[in-house]
Amino acid sequence: MQKLVTIYLNQEGCLIPGKRTAAQSHGIVQEHVESYLAEGWSIKSIAGAGGGGAGLGCGWIVVVLEKLTIAK
Repeated sequence: MQKLVTIYLNQEGCLIPGKRTAAQSHGIVQEHVESYLAEGWSIKSIAGAGGGGAGLGCGWIVVVLEKLTIAK
């Protein structure tokens, strides 16, 4: 079984709550698929899509998740 997950990124979204600037937020890791991984899904592939237009610094991360099912 596979699942397609998209994660929207934009410049404003890079600002972590409690941080005042992008520079202060730089390098902080945010987990977006942790709950899927905890449920037994694994990452099959990752790709970037769109973004970068007009200096907006936005786009998508597209993740294909896979979960092996045992036939009964």
